[in-house]
Amino acid sequence: MTTGTLRLIKATPNPHGAADSQLFLFVGNATIAPIREIISDEGIVPPPPCSQLSSLSCRLKILHINDLHGHISRFTPQGDQPVLSRIVSRLRRVRQKHENDPNTAVLAMSAGDDLVGAIFDELMGDDPDSFALHAGYRLYSAAGIDVSVLGNHDLDLGTDVLAEAIRKDAQFPVLSANLVSCKWLEGLYYPAALWVTKGIRVGIIGLTTSAQVRQPDHSNLQIINPVQVIHNMLPAIRPYCDVLIILSHLGYSLASGSVASVSDAGDVELARSLPPGSVHLIVGGHTHHILNEQGLTANNIVNNIPIVQAGTLGRFVGEVDVTIREEATAVTNVRLTPTAYLPIDTQFETENVQPLLTLARPLFTRSLGKLISHPDFSTDAVRNSFAAGESALVNFITDALVACCRANGYDIDLALVDASIVRRGLPNKGELSFDDWFDLMPFADVLRITWISGEQLRHLIQDNAYRIDLPSEPHTERGFLHFSQQLRYTIQLAAHRAEIQATDITVNGLPLEQQLDRSFAIVCTSFVRGLSAGWEKYGRRTLNLPLMDINQVPHMDTSLFLRDELVAYITEHGGITEESGARRDGRLQIKQNN
Repeated sequence: MTTGTLRLIKATPNPHGAADSQLFLFVGNATIAPIREIISDEGIVPPPPCSQLSSLSCRLKILHINDLHGHISRFTPQGDQPVLSRIVSRLRRVRQKHENDPNTAVLAMSAGDDLVGAIFDELMGDDPDSFALHAGYRLYSAAGIDVSVLGNHDLDLGTDVLAEAIRKDAQFPVLSANLVSCKWLEGLYYPAALWVTKGIRVGIIGLTTSAQVRQPDHSNLQIINPVQVIHNMLPAIRPYCDVLIILSHLGYSLASGSVASVSDAGDVELARSLPPGSVHLIVGGHTHHILNEQGLTANNIVNNIPIVQAGTLGRFVGEVDVTIREEATAVTNVRLTPTAYLPIDTQFETENVQPLLTLARPLFTRSLGKLISHPDFSTDAVRNSFAAGESALVNFITDALVACCRANGYDIDLALVDASIVRRGLPNKGELSFDDWFDLMPFADVLRITWISGEQLRHLIQDNAYRIDLPSEPHTERGFLHFSQQLRYTIQLAAHRAEIQATDITVNGLPLEQQLDRSFAIVCTSFVRGLSAGWEKYGRRTLNLPLMDINQVPHMDTSLFLRDELVAYITEHGGITEESGARRDGRLQIKQNN
């Protein structure tokens, strides 16, 4: 296709969604140059403006979710707690209410990260050959979701596996205008879509963040600056739309301070860059913000564009009303409804969710082996003491990572991890099941090999000493690292963080001072220190600490998944025991300031 052009093709909308609408898709690459022309496929006539507007107003009702991360149901000791089935009850009620209203249309959308972080990930398989199903896309299709955008975590399990998921389970368009050059996904996603529903032309452009994206499958995927791409597209697409929406997985703002980092631009920066009147709404995700819980607030209207987001894990369903008049179009109502307050759609739960639970349950109830009792394994210890000293649980993890990498042919010297790998502790019950380990480690991080010099390693260890939890300070995530048994050192605490010292550092029994010129291969994760960006800014600017950015040294993401490798290691060694490495061995010594 010629640079600067998009094709307009006709497609079939989700039969369970806005099925009475017409759906058109924009095809092509909008990242290279401004779009000068949109060419309609043969026989396609671009839809005209809404004809009702000369005599009365029309309304578009939008229901939106984001960052469900596969939390279709919550598994509790009291049984399964439905999540998606409650959202579906609200969506179906709104659709039924307005089904025969010629002046009110309804669209439902997801702003990305539709899987990764729940047991249903296991149904995706490890590659296209072992793919079973994408629980999110399959259930969204049955629920009546009309469109979604690719989030960064949607790419985590591999774009070849994601391609199977879209091809087999998504009965709705998947969008991203700024993601290009992915051989596996070619022809399966689109920069933008256009609905004609109840006579209203609704354009939706999808945008994906470049933050926290992993690409071990060598797909050559690129994610281009979203502001540049939107400005390439808007002048060409805007005339086709009565309402134009950006479905964004960029995150709220560069200044969000969220655990999910924002790169290039967030929704706030994007809105500031847009021409007046060009976009009516940004439906966001990625940073898990709960926006407008009591109605649209002034700080979430940027450049006259409302920004909405509905938290994470299905805790809220968002609703937006857009009123379209001949003289103007504007958002006139915004609300968030807590999902827990909604009734369960029992038909959807029985016919759609329960069959998937039946498939998934044997996967997460299987035994991995013996689990010894240790104080460091408790959730309280993980959440309160992870960054305060040595941990038998984390010793087990780091030593296992070294063994796993060496078994896979990587010549690794040592391992390091931070708190981003663990969400909670382990139960005290004598036997470890897969769901116990999944609850501790739910995300799909891959193993990363990092190469640093001995001098850089010394800097990193001193940097780490600055990040330890001090008894007199409240805990925040600072990115404190734990190392495998090959590295031993002492942290000498002090009254002020800048005075803390790392001393007596040895690697494989030799003082690090004698190894400053050699290179070390270290295994970590693709998300290491991904939670500590906020504190690092404070540490550099306010405390004047000489912190090291470990993500800026040479590294390579492998195709090894952290959780999969550790599950295999646990199974091979009969569980988590002292013999398999779950013990304190004095590798980290803490000395109090005298």
